[in-house]
Amino acid sequence: MDLWKFEDLVRTSTLYFSRPDKLKDPFEGRFSPGNLRQRSRSDEAFRQAYNIDDRDNRDYPELHRKLVFISCWHRNSRESFEMWQAYTFSADSVVIVTSAKALRRFLPGELMKYAVKYAPLDFPRTEFSHNALFYYKPSGYSFEREYRLLRSPQEDEVFYLDKPEDEFRRIPIRAKKIIHRVITHPNATWETKLKVEELLRRHLPCERREDSGLQF
Repeated sequence: MDLWKFEDLVRTSTLYFSRPDKLKDPFEGRFSPGNLRQRSRSDEAFRQAYNIDDRDNRDYPELHRKLVFISCWHRNSRESFEMWQAYTFSADSVVIVTSAKALRRFLPGELMKYAVKYAPLDFPRTEFSHNALFYYKPSGYSFEREYRLLRSPQEDEVFYLDKPEDEFRRIPIRAKKIIHRVITHPNATWETKLKVEELLRRHLPCERREDSGLQF
């Protein structure tokens, strides 16, 4: 993430969740072209088991994309050149490291937590759950190896879809439990490194900044 995002995270002790229709993937939370030709096997079995009407409601996913919020993480045991390139805009950036166990243990239980499935766009996506379409991304994004956190609409929650404040949600976190390592960009300047170290001293005094193990 860019450094300003990391600074916001540690200063507010909140995790930023974006609305899916604001993410890069145009198929986020939508049916794939493959759904136009056939249903997935699991979808067929589900509909037959519960004798569900075969008629489609293709409008609901478009609304649902504006009512849930997502936080995206990369599953890997090492830094990823591709992720630095895709999700940071300059060397003024960091990667934070956690574990799936910490995310499950120290984040609210109502958040859905799962690994994203990658499939070609001609593959029909399973659609029997309101959130099922968010389990998928096109194969071209497979380098992300995404572990996703999804927040569903809350009871009595009111949405104003045209207001900027409803394009995201902030989830309070225990940053000391979630953030295990902080690594600066391979080309980070000393100024950036010093700023990260100052943020850690103020907000995460037990953590130490690490240099990247990559070279660009």
